[in-house]
Amino acid sequence: MKTLITVIVVIFLMLLGFWFYLDHKCTENVKANQLAIENAVEHAIDSVNRHNVLNHPIQRTHVFPVKEKKAAPAEKKPGNVFVDDRDGQQYKTIEVAGRVWMAQNLNFKTDNSLCFDGNEDYCKKFGSLYTWKDATTSCPNGWSLPNDEEWSQLINYYGGIWKAGKELKIGGSSDFNVLMAGFHDKDGAYDKKDVSSYFWSVTEQNENYASFKGIYKSVDNVGTYTYTKADAFSVRCIKD
Repeated sequence: MKTLITVIVVIFLMLLGFWFYLDHKCTENVKANQLAIENAVEHAIDSVNRHNVLNHPIQRTHVFPVKEKKAAPAEKKPGNVFVDDRDGQQYKTIEVAGRVWMAQNLNFKTDNSLCFDGNEDYCKKFGSLYTWKDATTSCPNGWSLPNDEEWSQLINYYGGIWKAGKELKIGGSSDFNVLMAGFHDKDGAYDKKDVSSYFWSVTEQNENYASFKGIYKSVDNVGTYTYTKADAFSVRCIKD
């Protein structure tokens, strides 16, 4: 009788152990599947965001909205010229609402700055392309990379996000003279020259993402987005 009870207990313990093993493996499989799904979803979202951000001028609300002016067209003071004493390059400037902006893309060479397609002629025409980290330190002394609020003030001064693109592009009333300079992505590709232009803001979203503005040849609005700091966009400096 004792032997039978012992066998039953042993079998029960073995079944219990097997059940715990299966439960543990099942939990591991569920976690692995969840992680795979999360990674797939994150990759899909990133791909969709990249497609939307760089290919479609979909509008987002400004981080620092400023009420649009409905009065007379914005007044701007006559432009001037700033000489970068680091390399002697000259930049046209404009004054808008008491702030002085460069009216040309920065073309100061850094260890990491790029010319579109690696062609120096494009740097002369469009300025250099910078990663966000490089952009934050590329402006001359006394100038800075603008933040979201400063960008919003400029954009709203020229009619808001739905209209300002027309005035900020070359030929517009602002003399900001945006050219469609394209960009360089973190994977090494150049794209969107003569189609759109992107400008860094110093405003960060997190460790890997920062704000930027998109201006497009085909529409008059201005895109306000966040994207990876590893991509290389254009820089416009604002005087401190």
